[in-house]
Amino acid sequence: MNKDVVVVGGGPAGLIAAVTAKSVNPDKSVCVIKAIGDGVIPCAIPYMVDTMDDPKKNVMGDMPLQNAGVDIVVDEAVGLDTETRELTLASGDTFTFDKLVLATGTEAVLPPIPGVDREGVYTIRKSMTDTVALRETFQSCRNVVIVGGGFIGAEFADELGDMDNLEVHLVELMSDLLPAAFDEEFCRDVRRRLEAKGIVVHTGVRVTAIEGDSHVDGVVLDDGVKLDADAVLVSIGAKPNVDLAVEGGLRLAGDGSIWVDDYMRTNVDGIFAVGDCAEKRDFFTRKPVPVWLASTATAEARVAGTNLYGIRVLRQIPGTISAFSTQINGVAFASAGMTCRASEREGFRYVCATAEAPDRHPGTLPGATPMKVKLVFADQSGILLGGQASGGPSVGELINVIAVAIQKKVTVRELDMMQIATHPLLGPSPTVHPLINAAHAALAKMRAAAGR
Repeated sequence: MNKDVVVVGGGPAGLIAAVTAKSVNPDKSVCVIKAIGDGVIPCAIPYMVDTMDDPKKNVMGDMPLQNAGVDIVVDEAVGLDTETRELTLASGDTFTFDKLVLATGTEAVLPPIPGVDREGVYTIRKSMTDTVALRETFQSCRNVVIVGGGFIGAEFADELGDMDNLEVHLVELMSDLLPAAFDEEFCRDVRRRLEAKGIVVHTGVRVTAIEGDSHVDGVVLDDGVKLDADAVLVSIGAKPNVDLAVEGGLRLAGDGSIWVDDYMRTNVDGIFAVGDCAEKRDFFTRKPVPVWLASTATAEARVAGTNLYGIRVLRQIPGTISAFSTQINGVAFASAGMTCRASEREGFRYVCATAEAPDRHPGTLPGATPMKVKLVFADQSGILLGGQASGGPSVGELINVIAVAIQKKVTVRELDMMQIATHPLLGPSPTVHPLINAAHAALAKMRAAAGR
């Protein structure tokens, strides 16, 4: 079968690449090939366990593709010949293409722990069938151990903490939870929020064995502690799924992802890669970084889908700023750009400041929540390098303001003079808004250091 544009992958990146390609090139035939027929929205997988009364509400539907006039094939692409421009599917069918977009995502990494292959050890899989089975498993457990204290591990721990008669242990090798996204004070607060739900958090320790006969019954840590376990969820990370790219002889980056240029083009003409399988470069250092976010993936997909038949959009993604957000025990945590830790590691000279205020004014209004904002600036130019925030749901949008400010290279003085809209029920008082006050405090530090 012949198609003008073939997209391999049915996740957010694949969906947006296909819809964008069809919108920009309505005269072209566009097809999505996806291996999972009952896909789910990835970011909401943890909440399918308990928060959602029916996990099927998190289905990754085909309606956007169908409405756009994109064809859908549920099959696995197993072969790629870049010379004949032909894809081979597991069913034996073949597709020829003019343009190809690889959006093959990542696959979970299993650490080399003895017993990691025992029955009862799970990783995150992005199908409805697998996630419903995982939900049913957890509902029948009394003891669950989560290995990995990143976003997925912390969110699953938070979710499982709401289930009755379930003891949950969260094990993280690093000294903090979420250390890549936050500085220590925010990491400590995440830990406190989880522990307030009864989650037992172990940091700075390694899992040395997963025990049991055929089925897991315990996890051994390197400090000698043994944890009872009816089920173990391993969430230590993932690696780009590049099997098809390797089959086609595409160039890989040093971190094992698919090499792409600023327009998401691979080294083979007419073949693009987007989303988690494609190389990511840091906004500030341009170093490769393993940042896999749906927001970044869909931005890349729009660039690729727009530029398939000629460059229409110029250098729209100069690197990822790693914008994250989550909610732990009712408190939102969000981060974008560089933390103080990252600034020190990369040798950036910086000034940081923190401000706190209620997210409603006055703070005595019902539903008011403490909001904390920490900003990081370059110490000479005053350009915003990063920001972190915690508080109520509005933090989820406040971090987007910070993310735009980072991308537009807004300075400390511009943030200090920022004009904002406020309302007692919708945000902090303009007299103490943490975003502006953090900038003001940082500017004061810079002036003091300069002696003026």
